Amino acid sequence: MAETSYLPSRPRRLFLPLILTILAVLLFAGYLRMTGLAGAFSLLRAPDTSLQSVQLFYGALPRFVVALAAGGLLGLATTLMQQGLGNPLAEPGTIGLLSTSRLTVAIALIWLPAFAGGFVLPVLAGSLFGLVILLGLSWRRKLSPLFLILNGLVLGLVCDAVTSMLILTHYEEIADLLLWQSGSLVQDNWQVARLLSLCLAAAAIIVFLLRKPLSLLDLDDSSARSLGLSPMMARLAAIGLAAGAAAAVTAHIGLLAFVGLAGAALARICGARGFADRAMFSSFLSAALLLLTDQTMQMAEMVMAIPAGTVTALFAAPLLLYLLHSGRTQPRTGRAFDLHVPHRLVPTRNILLGLAVLFIIAILIALAVGRIPDGFTWTAADELSQLLPWRWPRVAGALAAGGMVALAGCLMQRMTGNHLASPELIGVSSGATLVMLPVIFFLPPLSRSQTMLIAAVGALVFLLIALRLARRSQYAPEKLLLTGLAVTALSGSLLSSAIYFGDIRLTRLIGWLSGSTYAVAETDAMIALGLLAATVAILPLIQRWLGLMPLGEPVAASLGVEIRLARLCIIILVALLTGIATVMIGPVTFVGLVVPHLVRLIGLRKPLAQTVGCVLAGATLMIVSDWIGRTIAFPWDIPAGLVASVIGALFYGITMGRSGR
Repeated sequence: MAETSYLPSRPRRLFLPLILTILAVLLFAGYLRMTGLAGAFSLLRAPDTSLQSVQLFYGALPRFVVALAAGGLLGLATTLMQQGLGNPLAEPGTIGLLSTSRLTVAIALIWLPAFAGGFVLPVLAGSLFGLVILLGLSWRRKLSPLFLILNGLVLGLVCDAVTSMLILTHYEEIADLLLWQSGSLVQDNWQVARLLSLCLAAAAIIVFLLRKPLSLLDLDDSSARSLGLSPMMARLAAIGLAAGAAAAVTAHIGLLAFVGLAGAALARICGARGFADRAMFSSFLSAALLLLTDQTMQMAEMVMAIPAGTVTALFAAPLLLYLLHSGRTQPRTGRAFDLHVPHRLVPTRNILLGLAVLFIIAILIALAVGRIPDGFTWTAADELSQLLPWRWPRVAGALAAGGMVALAGCLMQRMTGNHLASPELIGVSSGATLVMLPVIFFLPPLSRSQTMLIAAVGALVFLLIALRLARRSQYAPEKLLLTGLAVTALSGSLLSSAIYFGDIRLTRLIGWLSGSTYAVAETDAMIALGLLAATVAILPLIQRWLGLMPLGEPVAASLGVEIRLARLCIIILVALLTGIATVMIGPVTFVGLVVPHLVRLIGLRKPLAQTVGCVLAGATLMIVSDWIGRTIAFPWDIPAGLVASVIGALFYGITMGRSGR
């Protein structure tokens, strides 16, 4: 893969960490003056018990230190994760550890409330449990970065699906989870400040001692072995250290995942290339960024309390977007996207035929098999005509959405050469979510057609913004993904902030975000099926692009591919597929992210075969998930997107295990 290196177009960008830190300190000084705490510094040598002194020495100063230490730890953890996994989009949440921690907190709040106090034990237990599962699943692959990421993503998506189900069914009991995951830097003593400072110092010392072996992970595994390094052990050290640093911050503060990712991206933009430089710059920038946003938040808290995670994303996302798209880029050589899969004796035609048979069986079961209070029932021919108007729009909607999102994921991964790429990362569905928030809060209840129209406008607007920002770099894949990731983080932070205030109207939005086909109408299904059919008809025309682009920009260009045109066409196609599917049933991240890998693992490697296989597999997965969702807990309806995460993870694990034999 030809990655994109963000080199500073002006030398002053190297002063960005210093500028952010100075600005944060100035804001801190302004906050102290506005609150009347500045005079308490005269008591520095002999603090008394006055309210002013207590607020300064046990509130403002510990919070200042916590912001610096937590930001530094998150920046360092993200750089370690990116070095260990060889992917500039990686961060501690990539391998599912934050999701496992979130799930254990939810379980503790519901069934073990006595152990949920402070969240420290549930978070640490969840991180350790998730790390053990991840390493166990990936050990047979010698901790290959590709399978570490895929296993981690699957683990995280399954945990998120289960957590979402718990939120929908135990909304009142786990209100504290919604507050904790929004993040808070408020302190009333020095305990957390001392602990995180010690963790940061220990992590920095370990990274300094391991800087040379960790730097060799920039090479491919064979080259690293020739220099005497065990890539497996180095990767294990990097991931373990990153997981520990992230868990320490998460346990005491909450979820602030985007801080480290923004700091690492800004470090690359500032010109940091080697591992040691990136680790130092990323830690410094993340600390400065978190401190800056926290001081701004403290001033805003004089009017209204806002979660720390929201403010961080509100600052970090626009800053990242500005710096990302205001400078020059130039390609540099990076590690290629690993498209290798074990050799298969089964012909491609037979695999596609098998997927088609499963697809047809899934449609028949979804249309003909239902559930009544007495149990499952097979619909007779004379009854089917009466039930068909109720069932076929849901089946058609699930079919179209699953096929479109899986195809969009396959196109994204082939275009970018990045196995973390998914339709969610271009910001289209996040744009629809951002638009839906004010609609739910400030407008009266709307019809489904009006809601879909507004969400479609939001998706289109953010697509145009993404295309406009990426045009200068000729739609460079990594820049496009980081742009979408910033928009996604912004959307997620605003949603967390809205949940933080506990408005019951958000349960409708949470259900939509879970991927539900409950309200799909006949018109919606027909439009989606027409778009999917038209896209499949186009695939033979772009299969050459899809075959050459994963090899990297230099190779593809030398073989006659017009890179800018190819990227633009694929981006528009992905955005249309994702936007229609998202507006119709909500985001279904798992399908677009994992189904392309699942299809490749069963032996479909050529571009046309893999894309068609993704359509069949994604459609089948969503049809089955929707049928299970409306029958397993009858008369209640479980969103198909949540069920798809669990079923898809099960099949992914079985398929990957068989392919590793």
